[in-house]
Amino acid sequence: MKTLNGKKWKEFNLIDLFDVVLSSGDNQVDKLEKGTYPLLSSGSSNNGICGFIKSGDGKSQLFKKNIITIDMFGKVYFHNYSFFAVSHGRINMLIPKDNLTIQSGLFISKALESRFKGKYNYSRMCSQKRLIREKIKLPVSSNNMPDYVYMEQYIKELKINKEAKYIEHLKRQLDILGEEIEICDLDEKVWKDFFVLDVFGEKNIKRGKRLTKNNQIDGNTPYVSSTAMNNGVDNFIQPNDKMRIYEDCLSVANSGSVGSSFYEPFEFVASDHVTHLKNDRFNKYIYLFISCMTSRWSDKYNFNREINDKRISREKILLPVNDNNEPDYEYMEQYIKNIMIRKYNQYIEFKS
Repeated sequence: MKTLNGKKWKEFNLIDLFDVVLSSGDNQVDKLEKGTYPLLSSGSSNNGICGFIKSGDGKSQLFKKNIITIDMFGKVYFHNYSFFAVSHGRINMLIPKDNLTIQSGLFISKALESRFKGKYNYSRMCSQKRLIREKIKLPVSSNNMPDYVYMEQYIKELKINKEAKYIEHLKRQLDILGEEIEICDLDEKVWKDFFVLDVFGEKNIKRGKRLTKNNQIDGNTPYVSSTAMNNGVDNFIQPNDKMRIYEDCLSVANSGSVGSSFYEPFEFVASDHVTHLKNDRFNKYIYLFISCMTSRWSDKYNFNREINDKRISREKILLPVNDNNEPDYEYMEQYIKNIMIRKYNQYIEFKS
């Protein structure tokens, strides 16, 4: 098929292709019964989903699948499922006048995302009024109308190529992991509490520094904050010489989504809402195991009781032990490796 550059493109008024509807009602995830319907809010991750509810507040609309949403900051998502939306998040629904498939919907979402990048922010929000005046540039067919067939085929081929590359990546990872080794189940191991200070050492427990949105310069370095999504990555910034760079460690949200813990294999800058835990003897498999245990702190802390420096110095981690009553890091490593081996093989078999 023709490449993007080889196709003829044309600008269309957004309202000629979509009805623009603003979210309504008073949906709030903490006030509604949990269920299976996604609830959308403004957000830069997880397709804007802030929770799952049983139904709306009675005043809000249940939006049908295959709709594009744009939040007040210009973040664009395509949804191939029914959902509710919060009103305070100012979610704009683009309801297509022609039926969209998953593939054509994804294509148009990315076209809008590219067009809106850097255009909307806290100072200039994406409103319904502004969207009605927006345009979108799309590939066209011989009749000079949007070529939905081309868009669908383009995304399908892109998906096939990406999946093929991912399978090759998994095969290389399986070569690195080696064969699965039989070990005992978790409930057959003896477990013991260890102080965080004993596992990581006082010098390796560090809190990040505050960096407000206004002082963040767009770049390629992940900025890890207190979100429970996307490995805690809240933005990508350009760090200056005074910023401390972390890598190959655990991050723990000490406020916000308190207790959310992730293994961070890449270089990143941490906000003051994040505490960094590092042990130079650990590899990624041990970190991944321990992150599951530190994530359990979210049951203990909340907005009103955050993880400050004093509290984390007294905190403990429950870990499996060896015959010497010490943390069994070899077991933890192999346990995670076995999970990866099984999951990678399951995916390859599923796609075969």
